[in-house]
Amino acid sequence: MAQLDIANYLSHHKGKPVNHLWYKIMRAFVAGPQAKAMNLEVVDNVGVKNIKGPCVVLSNHTSRCDWEYVGTAMYPLPLNFMASDVEFHRAHMHLIFKLCRVIPKKNFVSDVHCIREVLSIIKAGGSVLFFPEGKSSISGTNQPIMLGTSELLKSLKVPVYTTTIRGGYMSNTQWNIKNRPGKVVVYVNKLFDPEDMEKLSVAEMDAKINDAIYNDDFQWNKEMRVKFAGNEDIAVKLEEHLYWCPKCGRELTNKGEGNVIRCTACGNGAMINEYDDLVPLSPDCLIPKDLRVWFELQRRREYRAIRSDPDYMIEEKVTLGMQPNDHYVDKTVTSEPVGEGIVRLTRDEFSYVGTKNGEPFELHQKTQSMATVVMETDSSYFGAFFGGVYYEFKPEHAITTKWQIAVEEAHRAAGGRWQNTLSHQQWIYEDDQPTDLENYYQPTTAPAADLI
Repeated sequence: MAQLDIANYLSHHKGKPVNHLWYKIMRAFVAGPQAKAMNLEVVDNVGVKNIKGPCVVLSNHTSRCDWEYVGTAMYPLPLNFMASDVEFHRAHMHLIFKLCRVIPKKNFVSDVHCIREVLSIIKAGGSVLFFPEGKSSISGTNQPIMLGTSELLKSLKVPVYTTTIRGGYMSNTQWNIKNRPGKVVVYVNKLFDPEDMEKLSVAEMDAKINDAIYNDDFQWNKEMRVKFAGNEDIAVKLEEHLYWCPKCGRELTNKGEGNVIRCTACGNGAMINEYDDLVPLSPDCLIPKDLRVWFELQRRREYRAIRSDPDYMIEEKVTLGMQPNDHYVDKTVTSEPVGEGIVRLTRDEFSYVGTKNGEPFELHQKTQSMATVVMETDSSYFGAFFGGVYYEFKPEHAITTKWQIAVEEAHRAAGGRWQNTLSHQQWIYEDDQPTDLENYYQPTTAPAADLI
């Protein structure tokens, strides 16, 4: 038997339309039952059964289970899904990906091979589904679509549909991978015909895509009032995402236990109820309106630090991970340890200095060309491609979310191309303190070190 060579397999991966039989089997025995268990509702505004392809389907990315929701919503249209190159190295995924002819994509870097596969599938009459945000949401709402999305659609010259998922983030949170049945709704709409795209600029198309797939799970559930199961431990590991206390301003002092997140330094905290509302533990607690706002307050805080301090720097001790080429990694991870060192971020550069396989090793990347990082599995580690090779970093502390936010905002501050143009997030970048604090915090009697 020939020795396994994953890199060679991926580099020679052929873009072919998905086998209809395997697609039906996956829908019947995997995607369908999971979608049913999560109480999926499909709002079909286009008549999916009448779509013959070739076409492209774009979707917002709320969770690791989105392929099940979208695949069910778009059935019986067979779709080639696009997935992270990283996932092809995992023991429980490679066979499914092979049978379903999933397209590998290197995250947040140019990937000509991926584009060629998409072109090949469309030319052969197939249809492609991908998530233009590039990764699942860390906040319950969208991030800007990745660069190159509209250019690719213009070159394909086929109809473009969208699926907008609501409730997916609450059903399958990023920090706690336990399923929480409540309700998931997928809206199916048509966005572009080929002639529409000929008339629109790339910027205009980007804006229309961002608007079409926009979702805020917390705002949605303020109206829907869906109860989600699994509330008894919803706050476990939440400190990996909510690393900052809005009352005392300290970082890495929050701790999630059961359904409560609390600052161990000042006692500020909230209970998360079955609707995913934040309920302050006492009248003197300073609690944001909801989890999404808390995330964005952290982003605003980091952006302002980067902008105001020319000597801005964060660093963290990490374990360096890489993906083996001759065997698959366990389903619970995406790499294996190969070294230790320090990651450092300044306004100009992301770097790793340490070891790899017992030898001194360094990585350096200018922030202007490094848009973001990949947050894997349960948010306890992050990674990125350097020269086409994927490296992963597991921090000593629960600080992965801060690193993702900081890399993105350092990129934007350095004039990088992936700017945040989403209208509903522009308050993050305002110079002055907003006067309408009621839009960000719940009523309180508590003072704060730095409100926003």
